[in-house]
Amino acid sequence: MTITLEFGPFFTFIVRSTTGQSRPVEKDADFPKVATQFGWDGDRKRSPEAVWDAYEFLEENVGATADGSRFV
Repeated sequence: MTITLEFGPFFTFIVRSTTGQSRPVEKDADFPKVATQFGWDGDRKRSPEAVWDAYEFLEENVGATADGSRFV
């Protein structure tokens, strides 16, 4: 299964799978975890810097696809 990163409303993202499932990425704590699924190598801690770095990575990679075997 493949997942795709999309923009969501109000500074959020949506991860959509090829099976039609979708998951909103809304919480600060979600950004590093989801960014890692799309290839981000940053710090996964919940520090403000890590959250911001992960958010920027996601923003720059909207439209990217990744293996969705860990998609929940």
